[in-house]
Amino acid sequence: MLAPRIRADLRALVPPGTDPVPEPGTIVLDEDLSLVAATAQAWRWIERLGAQGPNPGEPLPGVVYVVATQAANSPERPRRAARVRLRAADGSWMVIRVAPLATVSQVAAGYTVTLEAAAAEELAPLLMRAWGLAPREREVARLVIDGRSSEDIAAALFISVHTARDHVTVIFGKVGVSRRQDLTAALTGGAMRSASRDALP
Repeated sequence: MLAPRIRADLRALVPPGTDPVPEPGTIVLDEDLSLVAATAQAWRWIERLGAQGPNPGEPLPGVVYVVATQAANSPERPRRAARVRLRAADGSWMVIRVAPLATVSQVAAGYTVTLEAAAAEELAPLLMRAWGLAPREREVARLVIDGRSSEDIAAALFISVHTARDHVTVIFGKVGVSRRQDLTAALTGGAMRSASRDALP
């Protein structure tokens, strides 16, 4: 199953002090999905994927062509953008977006590919599902990510403080953490800290 594999991978979050996250990178493809141009930052993201640099046969990683093909095959007119969230070889989470370029006089113009760090708000729903959190647990986890106390969570969800703490404890168990900041890191793709604060549900 995919979910257990993702959960196992999530236990190896990126440690502090790793290479800083690059700025977003851009690639331009023509209508046939052939490489036209790419920024230096795009190649840095491709390196993070663990893919080889440009070569005459297939200059870009296969995942870029897969997402670009989804955009190219969009039945809507104008074509819709496509995207994928994935984990790079160094453990960081990234997003690849492919959007059709605007056309001039109905002439096909190709596609732009953007590679960038995945935002926490994009990752949290995906990671909550990967950890197997129930719908109510996801609500509680979102409030924990927002820095809300058990009392705040209870008031927001119209439950007792005891029930709120129970939910947080169950979530800790599912994710395999014992502190709120580690839970937040696990559900937003961040790095776990070694500090011992916020251990209580």
